[in-house]
Amino acid sequence: MLRRFLDFQLSFFEKGKPLHSLRPLISAVDTFCYEAPLNTQRAPFIRDAIDLKRWMFLVVIALLPATLMAIWNTGLQKMVYTSGDYQLMNEYLLSSHSIKGYFSFAFQQSRAFTILKEGLLAFLPILIISYAVGGLAEGISAVLRKHEISEGFLVTGILYPLILPPTIPYWMVALGVLFGVVIGKELFGGTGMNILNPALLCRAFLFFTFPGKMTGDIWVGTNPNKVIDSLKFMNTTAGLNEIDGYTQASPLQGFNTSIDDIKRIHVDALAANTVGSKVATYEVIQTHLQHWNQLTGQKTELGHLTMDQMKAFITGPIQEGGLGLLPGNFQAAHAAVDTLYGTSKFTDGNLFWGNIVGSMGETSTFACLLGALFLIYTGIGSWRTMLSFGIGAYLTALLFHFFSTHFGMESGIWNPARFAMSAHRHLLMGGVAFGLVFMATDPVSSPGTRLGKWIYGTLIGVVTITIRVINPAYPEGVMLAILFGNVFAPLIDYYSVRHYRRRVTHVSSS
Repeated sequence: MLRRFLDFQLSFFEKGKPLHSLRPLISAVDTFCYEAPLNTQRAPFIRDAIDLKRWMFLVVIALLPATLMAIWNTGLQKMVYTSGDYQLMNEYLLSSHSIKGYFSFAFQQSRAFTILKEGLLAFLPILIISYAVGGLAEGISAVLRKHEISEGFLVTGILYPLILPPTIPYWMVALGVLFGVVIGKELFGGTGMNILNPALLCRAFLFFTFPGKMTGDIWVGTNPNKVIDSLKFMNTTAGLNEIDGYTQASPLQGFNTSIDDIKRIHVDALAANTVGSKVATYEVIQTHLQHWNQLTGQKTELGHLTMDQMKAFITGPIQEGGLGLLPGNFQAAHAAVDTLYGTSKFTDGNLFWGNIVGSMGETSTFACLLGALFLIYTGIGSWRTMLSFGIGAYLTALLFHFFSTHFGMESGIWNPARFAMSAHRHLLMGGVAFGLVFMATDPVSSPGTRLGKWIYGTLIGVVTITIRVINPAYPEGVMLAILFGNVFAPLIDYYSVRHYRRRVTHVSSS
């Protein structure tokens, strides 16, 4: 019945009929329901029994865990941070230290329904705008260029909302996707001809055009002003100051401070007062504290300092035994402790499962890994690109950590704090997992050769960590690293093919 109905509709758009110019619009509905009647005449080509549409739909299935986590986590963070109830905030923070506590908090008092409702209200409008505006742009382009509507936007339309903050204004969502589709893809000839990943290009356009809406306190709820007022009320009623108060900072905000004056010794001193000898520089900090006690007449012990005593020690002049941090930088140093050591909200567990603030679909490493397993199993995602990306990022982070902790005064304790981030936390933080699984493996904008995929993934991993650590003004390196890799993908493939040819020639001649 559906087939007959669609055939009847298509008859009005046949060649010579008044509506023929609009045929791409109606044929898009037909190919969505059934296989495309014609084989693809240009890239991308699928060497399989399935068509491009169903290949794209498998990617959407792989994105389901990240999408569900985006809805759930966005709703949870909004419920807690906009409540104005510091007791609820305390309960949430305490429950986040274990999986059992987390689920106990989320599923009591009908909170799960509130979480899902708030999450859907935050995510669905952005998703609908993405598909509506992007799909319309694709349709108009198909009509003007007289070709069929491609299925590429099926994936781009859902990737784009997942890498956005929940507070992004709707008109910016529309503007970003319009730029990505028209300038990033259709201008180059449509799906299969684009040089850059369209979803990342959408985000890059928004980041550099409206930086205030893409960085800072923009990761919670849908109304930033409401969250700020809620946090102020919580801190006031709980009697907390700006140092100990609740914030909505993301992990990378604590890590990527632009202040080079915050050294490893400052962060380690704060951490040692909390976690004790787990800090590698504990003995060095102890020695500095004893020297400060002697010069100032104090009788303090590491692990028992009040926040005022700790501030006096860290911001005290070096000549008086202090650690010489400018008082105005103390709050930033305090925030960096949780990011580098996971002493509060940003534990390894929360970073892995996704119980943190951030771009809606990027917070959960676990959800991204589920998608990776599906993509690898179905043969859609390149495990070589994923693995080389991860290895490149991990080894680069490991090198930064090694050199920052082994070179310099007192084994690098006076080096900038951000250089000493543990390598494994780099992989858990920000958009590394999401970019590794869903962005870097885009078959159109990445190399097609096996050797090229190893080179491409390694390059992106190295550049990601380098940007993240060396350029503190930019809070994340994944987006720019992948776009950088996209530009070099054709060149990488070119030299990879030449390498294969030389090897084949050498084998044949021998």
